[in-house]
Amino acid sequence: MNFLLKLVFAGGVMSSVAAAPYEDAGSVVSHADSVNVESSIERDLDGSYTIRNPYAESADKPFEIASRTAAAAPAATQVSCGGRIWTHDEYLGRTQDDKQVRVRLQDNRIYLNWGGTVAANIWILYHLKEGTFPDNPANGTMIDGCVNPVDPSTSGANMLGTSGGQITCQGVPMPDGDWLGNFVASWGETRQYIKVVNGMLRVLIQQGPNDNNTTNLNMSLLGFTVQGADGSYLAPKWRGVLTTAMVDGCFWPIAPKSATPVVSNNCAAGPTSTNVTNITQTGLTFSYTGSGISTIKWRIKLSGTEVRSGTTADLGGNTNVNLTYASLAPGNYTLEIEGANCTSAVSTRAFTINQPVVTTPDCVGGPSVSTITNITPSSATITYGGSNLHMFSWRILQGSYAVATGKTGTLATNSTNLTFNYLQNGTYTFELKAEDCKAAAVATQNFSVSATDTRTACTRGPIVQSIVSSGETALSFLFDGDNVFAIDWKIKKDGVTLRQNRVAPQDNHPVVQYPTLPTGTYMLEIQGGNCKSSTTSIPFGVNEALPIYIANFQGKSVEKGIELTWEVVAEKDGKEFEILRYGDKMKDGDVIGKVSLTDQKTGTYRFVDESPRLGVNYYQLKQIDIDGSFTKSKIIAINSGVITGTVIAPNPAQDYVDVQFSSRTAGTSDVVIYNLAGVQVGSSVIGIKEGKNTHRINVKKLGGGHYFMKISHSGEATKMRFIKGE
Repeated sequence: MNFLLKLVFAGGVMSSVAAAPYEDAGSVVSHADSVNVESSIERDLDGSYTIRNPYAESADKPFEIASRTAAAAPAATQVSCGGRIWTHDEYLGRTQDDKQVRVRLQDNRIYLNWGGTVAANIWILYHLKEGTFPDNPANGTMIDGCVNPVDPSTSGANMLGTSGGQITCQGVPMPDGDWLGNFVASWGETRQYIKVVNGMLRVLIQQGPNDNNTTNLNMSLLGFTVQGADGSYLAPKWRGVLTTAMVDGCFWPIAPKSATPVVSNNCAAGPTSTNVTNITQTGLTFSYTGSGISTIKWRIKLSGTEVRSGTTADLGGNTNVNLTYASLAPGNYTLEIEGANCTSAVSTRAFTINQPVVTTPDCVGGPSVSTITNITPSSATITYGGSNLHMFSWRILQGSYAVATGKTGTLATNSTNLTFNYLQNGTYTFELKAEDCKAAAVATQNFSVSATDTRTACTRGPIVQSIVSSGETALSFLFDGDNVFAIDWKIKKDGVTLRQNRVAPQDNHPVVQYPTLPTGTYMLEIQGGNCKSSTTSIPFGVNEALPIYIANFQGKSVEKGIELTWEVVAEKDGKEFEILRYGDKMKDGDVIGKVSLTDQKTGTYRFVDESPRLGVNYYQLKQIDIDGSFTKSKIIAINSGVITGTVIAPNPAQDYVDVQFSSRTAGTSDVVIYNLAGVQVGSSVIGIKEGKNTHRINVKKLGGGHYFMKISHSGEATKMRFIKGE
């Protein structure tokens, strides 16, 4: 054994023996002397080693150490961490750019597969459209304790290796403690060193000339240092040697966080669906074969999208299962089943929900219009006949032309009050059509409007300002007016009224609906309903070609104001855009700028409103043709925000953080610091000036970890995350 010990501690051989995963090989090396080397090689070498016993032949023959490929331990497809089960390739949701986020399990560690690449920022989980992980302390603790950012183990190229017992990166030795370079910022220089911790390359940072710590590990600044950002520089030894690819492929941003593998519990057989019967809009029965199955998870999908799901109660050996669910529309669906008490493959079976057969009864004792009473220019009471008639549609005709239409809800009595757009004095025909029973004909009765118009003049308006949206069966328009509780509208073509009715606006951009209009150009005409006013009108189109086709009209608050962007995807004889801005009541739209079409015509266009109003601003594009005709885009709402352009640094921090931001107003602000559990751990008050601000916040007394800083100013709150180094 003394001979073996001498050989083990000989130069270059110790590392190979220490890398062996066997108890007898590992036991010959002192843990205190070899912990870094042992861990390093164990992680970086793919395989294990065998040692031939030299005493089998000659005591003088040296050891022969030969590598052999070791069978990789099977990776778990499910792990447990933070109180939940994580399944490999599990769909978690989509980020705002529509990239899918899925679980990637590797070496029993949890990573995020974000659109095909491993996410460097694990906090994208807070920003999923589906809200899978709400931003709260419990989820913060789980994400921080379970999910790993991108690291060398997820790199596409394996750059790590060993040479002479030392870790190499792309063949370059990486000495422990070697100075890599300095990151330069307004608060000073941050020195960065190689630090080998548990066999992994880490980056040790020291901030300021008096910082001699040996535990503050963070690599977030190294990439900027390699790139020479803002005067940052590499040590002479590493200039032209260390690359961004080496930083990403060799250094570990954090100590990897492992999860607990979930032991597989495979079903003995099945379940395999064999039949789906008794199908209705709210339930079905499925049959299955299999054994060892007490409960089943089921999903109903429509065109690949899950619409209903659940887990059965204990089946007690029953292979015919009745499911009930919230009502589904008629269509073609897929039923998926799999074991719930055990793990199994998914079994699918298609089924169809047919349109329910509704038998409409014949009308009994009607329909008929008994009386029309309480007649005013905009309302009347209708009494009708029909013992099983409880719902009807109606029209008011002037000659053969419909001047008002509508449909009742389900009626409890045979009398109902109807309201409609204002009718001039004259003779009309009321037409009633049964909706919940069959009748050979409609019921009609004539009535007359003979009344003095007692409506008072409208205080202001209504004045139609623009068309927000238009289609074959509905449109929305923007109007200006005070105390306008009802608007009478008409749709005309070449002076002829085609559709008309009354709408009670709940806001200043009501929606009106009508029977289908064919493709063409029309005129919307509005006037007061509850009050008297003149008429105003505006043209609109249904499926008409526009001079300019735009897409993705959107805006965001930036440091200089509000940036609007849109895409021109096609155009014909287009000239320019006028940018309109409305106030909080969406009236008095102002032209705040113009943007001409470029020579390329199509592409992305931008405009910055450098003087937005505080609060919500409403924007619209007026798309102008060379002949002066125009159309208007949809209206978008953007909150300008009081505080913009926030930056917090250094991050990680030791003694202080500098917070930089721009403010649209001056005043004082509360600054509160919370830990991940949501507990307040510090607070102060700062003075804010209009424009750019920089404030230094002392965090020296905080323990190491993740924190939130919230700045509250003018009724708004801005939250920033930072890390306090150990």
